[in-house]
Amino acid sequence: IGSAALANAVPVGGGIVFIPILSLFNVHIALGASFAVATMTFGNGIFGFLNWLQKDPSAIAWHIIPSAVIPAWIGAAIGTFRPLMTSEHCRTLFALFAIKVAVLVWRGLYVGRRNMRGGKPFSLVLIPADEEDANDDCAAAATLTTKRRYKYSTRIIACICSFLAGLILVAHIGIGNAVTTFLVSSFVWRLPPKSAVVTSIIVGGWTSFAPFLIHLLILKDVPIALWVMGLPGVYLGARMAPVVHERIGIVNVLAAFVLFLVATAVLMVST
Repeated sequence: IGSAALANAVPVGGGIVFIPILSLFNVHIALGASFAVATMTFGNGIFGFLNWLQKDPSAIAWHIIPSAVIPAWIGAAIGTFRPLMTSEHCRTLFALFAIKVAVLVWRGLYVGRRNMRGGKPFSLVLIPADEEDANDDCAAAATLTTKRRYKYSTRIIACICSFLAGLILVAHIGIGNAVTTFLVSSFVWRLPPKSAVVTSIIVGGWTSFAPFLIHLLILKDVPIALWVMGLPGVYLGARMAPVVHERIGIVNVLAAFVLFLVATAVLMVST
């Protein structure tokens, strides 16, 4: 329940809870990764998606999902069949990645508060003075070719980041593309914070689908009994998450996100 509620409220993935806990019981990190993708496929990809679709469908940025999911599927498939790193290297890599993301989001919170003090909407990136007027002028002056070029380059960056997240993070520790998508959504696509969070949560679940099928049907290393026992709790946690998200607010959600990232980094290094 706790992992699903967390994974559907902030873009971290349920594996952020499962992998460290299973490691405490001396479960190999590869088994923890297979359990994480199996659980996230349903927790984020189905239950969480349907709940957010019912609660606030406008928060889902549909246009970025193909660029976030399809390259991650390809990378995760390659990394699952041909692992690139040892378990210890995976732990260290993710700990460093989590700390870096925590710093970026914490800085974004600081910038967001500056925007709000200046009477502008909350955003993780700094909004210059008179940005709306400037955007209108730029939109009027920009050519169709320039707009298409910008969208194309943005999509290329998103695809590369998602592929690397799938290849390096999802394949080895079961999580990572939700966090990556959140960063790309916030700093490349420049989505509003809530849209970036919700879209990243859904992307994390849909990304898990391909490696889940590989682990289930080909490698056959998904702990079925443990997975089935956890599904009712995953459903309940996914149902709770949108309510929790709305009650505590996007600023507090992101602050909790930073704390969870730091805690995960510590657990990855210490367990």
